[in-house]
Parts: sequence; structure tokens; C-alpha cells
Amino acid sequence: MLDNLEESRAFSEIVRMVKSGWLHSLHIDVMRPDLIPGRTRFRIDLIRQLYERLGGEIPFRVHLMMKEPLRLLEEMNTFVCGRLRREVSVILQREAYTSEDEMVVDLRAVKEMGYGVGASLDLPSPLELLGEASVSRADFVLLMTVPMGKGGQDYAPQANSRIAEFSRRFPNVSIWVDGGLKEDNILAARDAGANGFVVGSFITDSRDPLKALKRLTEILKT
Repeated sequence: MLDNLEESRAFSEIVRMVKSGWLHSLHIDVMRPDLIPGRTRFRIDLIRQLYERLGGEIPFRVHLMMKEPLRLLEEMNTFVCGRLRREVSVILQREAYTSEDEMVVDLRAVKEMGYGVGASLDLPSPLELLGEASVSRADFVLLMTVPMGKGGQDYAPQANSRIAEFSRRFPNVSIWVDGGLKEDNILAARDAGANGFVVGSFITDSRDPLKALKRLTEILKT
């Protein structure tokens, strides 16, 4: 288990990409076993290390795949303070809640703390689970294009149709997508209606992560 970010190759590559100016935001996947069975990923002390090293240099997006996410957010509040919270977006997972009304309560609470806020939906879940009540209170929506909880999965065949359908329902909403994105499918996701892209394995597993990031960025310019 990683205890010190400074000792990891992945961290040095993240710093390199941030310093290059090619990376527009830093996405952190936080998993807990109450929502993702058997998975605990990114403990609060690692989030703190990453933020203390790079906070203020690049916007953060913290995806909380866990139940009762405000408990972890209260811990984040001890090191992400005041106006700096405007540069941090907290993403809540719809499946963590038994109803949309419950999610709306937490979306409001996150906003009141000063953070940006996103609403995420897992790939197997019906799109109808995110309705006007939650979408209207989020700054953006994150649609998973693989089942959440494991990296390195292939982009789902039904992902583009889900993006397109959601875009038709909410034409003015910023749609981000996460999972399985790479050079041969990212344009299709964009054309379906996505305008933000969370890319993990394609970049981190590359021999030269910065080169892979530049490649995707250039593709999206076409």
C-alpha cells in the first residue's frame, strides 16, 4: 500500500504533466468498501499529500465512490480552506443514495462548503436515476463508461448511446465521461455529447504518460 506519494513513479509523472501545462485538472478516485466491495483507494492522508503538493497549481476533482461522503469531506475541510475550495470539485455517486432527494441534500451541502460539485452515475444504472432535481444542482455530470471500481477496463459498447441520450435530456449540462477512454474512442464520446474526459490507464500505463496526454489532446482538436 502506498504511504508516501513522493516515493512513487506515478506521482513524479503527475507532477511532470501538471508542470507541462497540458493537464487541465487532476482527478482522484476515492473508493470505500461500503459502495465498492473490497476496495479502499486513496486514503485521506494521501489526498492531503497530493493537495499540499499541487493544490493551487491545478484544479482538483475528487470522485467520492462511497456512502456518507460528507464524512470524508469534513476531513478534507481541514486542509482545503476558504476560497481555495473553488478550485476543487467534489463528485458524488448516485448509487450511494437510496433516493435522488437524499443526493440533493448532499449536493447542496457541498456547494455551501464552497466546493464545485458533480453528480456521477455508474454504467449499469438507468439514466433516469439522475433527474432534474440533482442535475440542476450540479456543475457537471460524470457518466461512467465502464462499471466503477476497477481501472483498465474497456470502453463499454453502450456508452455512446447513453451519453447521447443524456445529452438530449439535458442539452445545457456539461457531461464528463470516465472509463476506458483512449485514442480510438475519445472522439466518438465527444461527438455523442461529452465535453470533459477523465483518462486513467491509457495515460498512466504508457511508457511516456505526457506523450500520451498530448496525443489525446491533439486528437480532440480535430
